[in-house]
Amino acid sequence: MRFLLAAALLTGAVYMLGCAGGDKPADQTATTEQAAPAAGPKYPVDLANGQKIYDKYCFACHKDGVSGAAKFTDTVRWQAQADKGMTTLLKHATEGFTGTFGSLPPKGTCMECQEKDLHDAIHYMMSQAGVQPKY
Repeated sequence: MRFLLAAALLTGAVYMLGCAGGDKPADQTATTEQAAPAAGPKYPVDLANGQKIYDKYCFACHKDGVSGAAKFTDTVRWQAQADKGMTTLLKHATEGFTGTFGSLPPKGTCMECQEKDLHDAIHYMMSQAGVQPKY
């Protein structure tokens, strides 16, 4: 029984570390990031794969905007992200990023994800907010 309790607490701690954010309010809309140079799509978009990755990993922070993460349906925040360009977003998702709203750890909470998986998850989240990423 103690093992199950310890495992549950450790799992919760891992999710919270994956959502580690600063103390900025989640409703801010301004950003100082510059858009990446224009380029074409690096991968074909697979929204079904993106949803699978979101449902397994990304939801922990993005469903409700935990620790400053862009909330799943927050069109204004996702548009600000889209304006940075997909190259920048993939770099941040892969390497991690600390910005105005909080921190995104490398690969979020999906250490086994490939760049293509992160690409699809970004597209899926943006599509749910009604936003198209820029290239």
